[in-house]
Amino acid sequence: MSNRNHDAAADEIAHPSARRLLPDASEIAASFMRRRRLFIGVFLTTLALTITVLALLPRTYTATGSLLLEPREAEPVKVNDRGFVPPADDNLIDTAVQIIRSPTLTLDVVRDLHLDRHPEFGGEPSSFVASSPSPKQLPPDAITPRERRAAGALLARSYVKRVGVTYLVEISVSAKDPALAASIANALARRYIELDAAKKQQRNSQSAHYVETQASSLRRQAVSDDAALQDYMIRNNLMSAQGATMAEQEVSELNRQIADAQAQLAEQRGKLGAAQAQISRGGGGADIGAALASETVRQLRQQEAQASARLAQLDARYGAIHPDVVEAKDELADIHSQLNAELTRIVSGLRGDVQIAESRLDSLLASRSLAKGSLAQNSSAQVGRLELERRAEASRAIYNAYLTRAKETAQAGELPNADASIASVARAPGAPSSPNYLVGGVVGLAAAIILAATATGLAEYLENALATRSDIETGLGAAYAGAIPTLKSATRSKAGSIAPQDYVIARPMSLFTESLRNLATYLGLTTGDGTVLTVTSALPREGKSTTSMCLARTLAMGKRTVVLVDADVRHHTASDVLAPNHRAEGLFRVLDGSRSLSEALIVDERTGLQILTTLGPNGPNDVITDTAMASLIAELRTRFDLVIIDSAPVLGVAETRLVSQLSDATLVIARWRRTPEKAVRTALDMLAQSHSTVGGVALGMVDIKEFASAGLTDAFGYYKKFKGYYVD
Repeated sequence: MSNRNHDAAADEIAHPSARRLLPDASEIAASFMRRRRLFIGVFLTTLALTITVLALLPRTYTATGSLLLEPREAEPVKVNDRGFVPPADDNLIDTAVQIIRSPTLTLDVVRDLHLDRHPEFGGEPSSFVASSPSPKQLPPDAITPRERRAAGALLARSYVKRVGVTYLVEISVSAKDPALAASIANALARRYIELDAAKKQQRNSQSAHYVETQASSLRRQAVSDDAALQDYMIRNNLMSAQGATMAEQEVSELNRQIADAQAQLAEQRGKLGAAQAQISRGGGGADIGAALASETVRQLRQQEAQASARLAQLDARYGAIHPDVVEAKDELADIHSQLNAELTRIVSGLRGDVQIAESRLDSLLASRSLAKGSLAQNSSAQVGRLELERRAEASRAIYNAYLTRAKETAQAGELPNADASIASVARAPGAPSSPNYLVGGVVGLAAAIILAATATGLAEYLENALATRSDIETGLGAAYAGAIPTLKSATRSKAGSIAPQDYVIARPMSLFTESLRNLATYLGLTTGDGTVLTVTSALPREGKSTTSMCLARTLAMGKRTVVLVDADVRHHTASDVLAPNHRAEGLFRVLDGSRSLSEALIVDERTGLQILTTLGPNGPNDVITDTAMASLIAELRTRFDLVIIDSAPVLGVAETRLVSQLSDATLVIARWRRTPEKAVRTALDMLAQSHSTVGGVALGMVDIKEFASAGLTDAFGYYKKFKGYYVD
């Protein structure tokens, strides 16, 4: 139990990647390096196909123009014109986009530009003649099949979209001819504007006719309502001036005159009362205001003063009975009499003025009473007047609105009034829009990488041949004995004319020879005595005979006694190569006892290696048996330090398992990247069933450059660093 735990711990230390959830990056890189030729081939092929496709694809040019849509709500009659009408909702703009892509508008453009004659739109090349747009319109029932095909092709090559949330609409058209693409895009824009203008023109005409008809009717109604209002005002005495009726003006004037008359009466009464008060106090009325203002009274007052002064002088001079005094007294009395008469007349005049003021006031009050009666009648009639006045004003307002709208409609009909304008004219593009070489190149590059990686991964997944140390240790669960390179890859010199078994003698310090020493060291062949090693393979032509000969010669040059037994009695490659001039049967004669071992052994003069050859069975008795082979191996153990047996492939020859069972260890050779993993697994299972001891599995005929470039966990992964240690 402790040994198994120790082995498990050692395995975790030696292979830390086994505990990782994700695959080791070095393993992925190694897979790509092993398949780099496939990767590069698929990559370059895909790039070449991409370039070819891009070169063969027809060039298409896309021209783009834009329309500015300014939709407004229709208002044939603006009774209350509030200025700018807000734009309509987004649905109208989406409707405009659909109109541009409508079959009717597309067919008009096809006919205008004669696209049905263009080969790109389904026409014959000889029939296409470029022409300017024509206003000619054909009825829908006269659509020809060629025009229908051209319209469908144009719909497929045009694209109309709204730019964001703006009122701009882009019109894009693709064609092989850049000038044709631009002309079609501009024609679509112009045709939409023409259709919109025609629709507006028709609507304006209808509006103008409607407005004129209504205006004529409203004019008659307005005149009739004004006449009814005037007639009603005349009948009800509601004629007015300066905003007031005659009755209102009369009452107002009488009120003013009555106020004046009342003031005048009060003034006259005041004067009369003052005069009567002065007279009643005994003043004689001399201080009466009217008297003071009278010229007659003033003169009489002067005469009175003169007469009084003369009387006083005469009375003082002559006395009271003097005639001059008496005359002066009579003159003064006469003046007093005239003065009193004048004062009496003045007071009578004041009484007359009061009576006149009272009479005038009474007359004005009576007139006002009559005027108030007329005003009351007018107030009752005002209700009807206001109703007629409102009706007349409404009729005049509506009539004025229709009259103004009629003038506007007449002027609008003479001007272009489309709700769209060309924001930008489509120009002939300088570069094709399809194929997009940049995008195509990027897509091709990505596709090349993906396909190459997929092919590499698929090849790696489908490969069942042994190629790495991991394939042997992880896939087979066997011990990895090492790798034996091909002579071509292990040396820098030209080794095409020399055999590997001869190369180990000529270049004992070479990398190829060193790989054999490493194999011997792993198998423990450099220290033990009497060790028996069987070299076999799962299938033929795996390099086992070459490995046996090279390994035997390499160890023989190390001053050890080595014997190579050629037990591959059917192909006997080792006998043919190492002893071509000795044609006597050796192995079977030793097994049947007709020859001794010493007589049958052949010495390799160049290395001292001894070889027990075979020429194959000559009859039914030439077979390898357990007893005879066991006796031979026992005798070989006593005479040699190392016994190497080159046996037949284990899957095809049963006697190989017999020989392997009698050996101390069995080395299985698998050809690098050629031998299927299942074949080696089957061979190992058969050896295990025969209770053979498998020393390990070695990879033969390895291309060391490919093997090392994969970055595998093997000594050959670092061979470049040890070039100075080898002599090629």
